[in-house]
Amino acid sequence: MKKIIFILVLLIFFLGSLIRGYKLGEAPAGLYIDEAGQGYSAYSILKTGKDEFGKSFPFVFRSFTDFKTPVYIYLIVPLIPFFDLTPLTVRLPSFVFSILTFPLIFLLLSLLTSKKYNLRLSLLTSFLLGISPWHTLFGRTNFECNVALFIYLLAIYFFYLGLKKKIFLIFSAITFAIAFPAYHSERFLVPVTVLALMIRFKGILSRREIRKTFITAFLVGIILALPTLSVFATPGFLVRATGLNIFTHQTHLPSGYLENYTGPISFLINSPYFLSTHEFLSLYFSYFSPRYMFNLGDSGGRSSYPDLATFYVWQLPFYLLGLYLLFKKKDLGEIKFLTILLLIIAPIPAAITRDPYITVRALPLVIPQLILISLGIIEFFAWLKVRLRLVAALMFLILTVYSVLQFYSSAILLNEYYRAKFWNFGLEEVSDFVKVADIPIVFDNARDEYYIELLFFLKYDPEKYQKENFEVPLSQYYTNLERNKEKKIGKVVTRSIVWERDLLIDQYLIGDELAISYGQIKEHSLSLVREILYPDKSFAFRIVRSNPEFEKQKRDKFKIGQQP
Repeated sequence: MKKIIFILVLLIFFLGSLIRGYKLGEAPAGLYIDEAGQGYSAYSILKTGKDEFGKSFPFVFRSFTDFKTPVYIYLIVPLIPFFDLTPLTVRLPSFVFSILTFPLIFLLLSLLTSKKYNLRLSLLTSFLLGISPWHTLFGRTNFECNVALFIYLLAIYFFYLGLKKKIFLIFSAITFAIAFPAYHSERFLVPVTVLALMIRFKGILSRREIRKTFITAFLVGIILALPTLSVFATPGFLVRATGLNIFTHQTHLPSGYLENYTGPISFLINSPYFLSTHEFLSLYFSYFSPRYMFNLGDSGGRSSYPDLATFYVWQLPFYLLGLYLLFKKKDLGEIKFLTILLLIIAPIPAAITRDPYITVRALPLVIPQLILISLGIIEFFAWLKVRLRLVAALMFLILTVYSVLQFYSSAILLNEYYRAKFWNFGLEEVSDFVKVADIPIVFDNARDEYYIELLFFLKYDPEKYQKENFEVPLSQYYTNLERNKEKKIGKVVTRSIVWERDLLIDQYLIGDELAISYGQIKEHSLSLVREILYPDKSFAFRIVRSNPEFEKQKRDKFKIGQQP
């Protein structure tokens, strides 16, 4: 029996790995600026021991208008000597930790589920996770949330093992301490989960034979979290939370605010906390809405696939059935507590932000919701007569094959064609042009931080870049949020094109269709060097060469024409 179980777990692992690993470094074809930023930060750490801004081994990484969590970046560092600095390299940690989650979920559910449901629930939930669009999407691209989820679940698994073998409490504390800075959501989930587990098992943890180990583990966890806690109150650490938090009213009026209303109950109707609480509850319950889960999905261009929701639509009745059974069944074991806990707390970090149904911040919710779907499927099969179970099993197989094909169509075909712009497609080709250019270049950055893509694809010397560019003093690394958007990368300067002066210099100008139009090319007699197209044949970037002689003559004629 154990051999059969091992083979089944291995098959699930293989299927999930195939779905996530197929064209891993190629699809999405572009490389989003956050991916490039994390990759180059890791490259800079490897080469110099400092990030792109010159900070030695930061606790959180300065990046554009916010700060990135450190765990993912440090995981990329040892991969670069083996795989070079490529899109595959920066996506590899997410892929690896994504597929490692399958056996981890199997082990966790096997440990916590009652004997009646143990094997079936463990295997089925692992399988559904393997084909999950939600979990797969973040396992194919550079998203810290996947790595953080694995570490978070591993810490919970170690905790439960520690209740039986106390040494695992130390391992649990270490992994919780690593999970805490691994992603923004885990900054909330980790302390709440630790507190919930401590309260639930206070009787066991206070026993004489385990108390000393638990206290030691707790202290180890606090000590390991000290580097993160040391910058916890800095603007850099909090910029993400304060900028997106619906309870922050300094820069945004709450949703539903009536500016022109001055009636007698305006103090209530326009109360920021009343409106923000209402918005929070609306966002919170959207994560349990079948309409979002099985139909609309995430609206983000990078956090969803075309025509594919968070879950497959055929899973809807099983989800509803599983939700009913979760509260009805009393023989599920400890997994019932953990499922309810995750259902309650997992959406909170996402719900306090302004974006509706943003799945990247609520990824831990995929686990309890898949447990519910699995529970519904198990009970559905149990209710069927024996003769009908074979038919149902065949239908389940057909639905699985259909789901995998649907995922392939959406993630590999449609996403590549329709969503290339969201992944900054075309910048590798721009970088290839920069390598052979023989005159200065101005790369327009009015709409995005393209400099980081050039640094990534050019593998630009981090030490040289640090000398050429300055943002803030290192003493203000975590506190000063000012930006210097003009960057120098060898012969390239990234800034907004200033037509008045840039046309008078012999140089290449690079920009999107809004930055460099056909009208401007004709008006200033620019030489069209190259056009880079998205897969759908729309324009990504144009590369032109200025014509200073023509521009000078045109301006001289204009001056003569203005003379009396």
